[in-house]
Amino acid sequence: MKKLLIAAVLALGLAGCSTLNNLDTAFQLATHSITNPVTKDDLYKVESGVQIAFTALNAYKRSCAQGLVDKNCRANVADVQQYTRQLPPLLSQLRSFVKTNDQINATVVYNQIVALVANFKTAATNVGINVGG
Repeated sequence: MKKLLIAAVLALGLAGCSTLNNLDTAFQLATHSITNPVTKDDLYKVESGVQIAFTALNAYKRSCAQGLVDKNCRANVADVQQYTRQLPPLLSQLRSFVKTNDQINATVVYNQIVALVANFKTAATNVGINVGG
């Protein structure tokens, strides 16, 4: 849990520029606990933030296909996609847990999604994909 909190703090510290500034807003709550339940509004924010992440990656992939970015772009996309591929099943689980008000599992999955998005942003920044910050 401590590593998750550190990852979230580092991710928030890296953010704030332009492209994915809204991603930080979507994950403004950073992590949840049982005493701070995951609501439908939180689910909406997470889904919006993940959509922004996918949009940014797809824009980079299109630029790569057109030859507008560096020649290592295919490897860069592969490095970053390892995180984005894990998100859809977690989002599906989160929707189900929020719908049934299973707060224990919703909290666990929500925190996993936040950590994955933080890792996505770090990996994207490390390979030169502009995610703002």
